[in-house]
Amino acid sequence: MDWKYKHFNQERVFPASRDLVFEAARTFMAESLGWEVTDTPDGFTAQGYSFTHHAIANFHIQSAAGGASSESGTRVAVELLVERAGWRGFMLVDVGGYYNIQIRKWLDSVQWSLHQKLTGSHDESTNPLVLAQKKPSAYIFNGCLLFIVVSFALYFLITFISAVVGLLTGNLYLWGRGGTIAIHGIWGRIVAALILIFGAFLVWRIKQQSAKRTAA
Repeated sequence: MDWKYKHFNQERVFPASRDLVFEAARTFMAESLGWEVTDTPDGFTAQGYSFTHHAIANFHIQSAAGGASSESGTRVAVELLVERAGWRGFMLVDVGGYYNIQIRKWLDSVQWSLHQKLTGSHDESTNPLVLAQKKPSAYIFNGCLLFIVVSFALYFLITFISAVVGLLTGNLYLWGRGGTIAIHGIWGRIVAALILIFGAFLVWRIKQQSAKRTAA
């Protein structure tokens, strides 16, 4: 398991030449998302932020010369690496499939950009990013994410306070779905110290990553 990055992968075949697909994907990531783009031998790499986490998107763009007509065109494989440590916390799982949904939106936007180039249209109202932002489901989804983030933040705050109290008094109380766990005496202090050390490690990792990005 990669404790630094959470990995996501998707691919799609577009019915257009590699040059057109490459230009559409690169323009979208650089101009629409504002990510820093660097060309590679088989595509490009884009770096930016997604939901407060630093991310690296590797686009592998190759001609798809399959026997079936559905496989002809250009295949775009996206490998997204999202740093688990962010200023909102440490990501263990992709809550609600957020990042997989984002990759699908990117690929939809590449398709839209190709259509714009081929037809000469400039209708921003059909942009998948614009449409997604206007959907009621988007507001509900974002609201659920915010609720989950706030709930985790409150839980970690309560756990931190309990660990401080447990370290000082030797009476540690941990709240969870199965009820309250009480640990007393030396073991209470040991567990409380481990919780605080782990929390300090996460804070240090987040600050270290932020300092590296600032220096870069």
